[in-house]
Amino acid sequence: MKIKVAILILPLFSTPSSPTKCFDLNVLECWPMEIQEMILMVSGENTPRYNCSGKTKDEWYETGEKRLGWGIYYVSSGISFQFIGWPVLWIFLTKFNMTHALKVYRVMVFIGLIEITEVWGNSVWPGIVALFGEVYCTNPKITTVVGKVTMVQWVLGSSSAVFLGLHRLTDMAQKGEFLVNTNLKTSIWLACLSIYAFYGSIFFDTVLFNSVYMAPLLDPMIGNQGIVYSNRFLYFHNIFVSILLIIVYASLCIIWSTREMHTSSIHVSKFQKSILLQSICVSLTYAVPAVSFVAMFVFQTPKWFFHASDITYQLSGGLPFLMYIWLNHKVQDEFFKRLGVCRNAKNQKTVVPSVHSTASRFNN
Repeated sequence: MKIKVAILILPLFSTPSSPTKCFDLNVLECWPMEIQEMILMVSGENTPRYNCSGKTKDEWYETGEKRLGWGIYYVSSGISFQFIGWPVLWIFLTKFNMTHALKVYRVMVFIGLIEITEVWGNSVWPGIVALFGEVYCTNPKITTVVGKVTMVQWVLGSSSAVFLGLHRLTDMAQKGEFLVNTNLKTSIWLACLSIYAFYGSIFFDTVLFNSVYMAPLLDPMIGNQGIVYSNRFLYFHNIFVSILLIIVYASLCIIWSTREMHTSSIHVSKFQKSILLQSICVSLTYAVPAVSFVAMFVFQTPKWFFHASDITYQLSGGLPFLMYIWLNHKVQDEFFKRLGVCRNAKNQKTVVPSVHSTASRFNN
């Protein structure tokens, strides 16, 4: 027993046989194994766990499935989301004074930027995969890059949705506001979430979209027996996000329905309700796919459930913008104005919130 313990402890105190090599960052072998594997995959080179040398490219295509209908849906909806999402973000950035009571929109815009760029990885690329019947080994470089990027975007977006709920919770409960009461503090929190998301993408197995299951999988499906592909970081992240989103936004709804409104205008109450509804809609677009992804890893689910789960994820890139147009009258008016559609001026309401030190006027 003592010998075994010594064997385990000895390497911690031993000197590497080639110290210069281990500290030379220009040498790939000096980097952590996870980064080495990621770089080789992005370069299109085979690794022990992601080895495509067993078949030719044409043979790998035979293992995939072409899905014309779904391919057209994914690509067309993704492009449509781009045409809708960017104008909405532009309206937020140019028409809203994001200070005081409106600083919550900064978080919404941050999430919106994640969602609109995520569309290329969760909608357009899957559409191309479906049209051509792609699998990992038919295009390992792009599949790996898209998988890594969408992992960062998913983790960052869902984490930011939780932060958005906590941001609203501190404001409505009037407790803990000192944590997020300045733009600098909000930016620091979002920066920390970004580091968290990048860590989860770099040091753990990536998701790879597959035309057979029409869903992002950890397994590249190359027939390697005995090799385990896992991502406990993503697994536990989805569990925590699912639980936190439900708890935080349920708490918001309870506070909203039970507390006495300390406002000087009924329009302010409508504004706060609108913000709450918009936040809930954003949370749902992340909560539903998060719960679905957890179910995929916990239970034995049929192939159709994988695809259904991915559809909920795919819609998360565009539905929030449609909800902003529907729930936010100012966004709605500006959006239709850009389309050349006349809107009734009576929909525009000027509100002056009396929340804390707010002195700015805004339209809802």
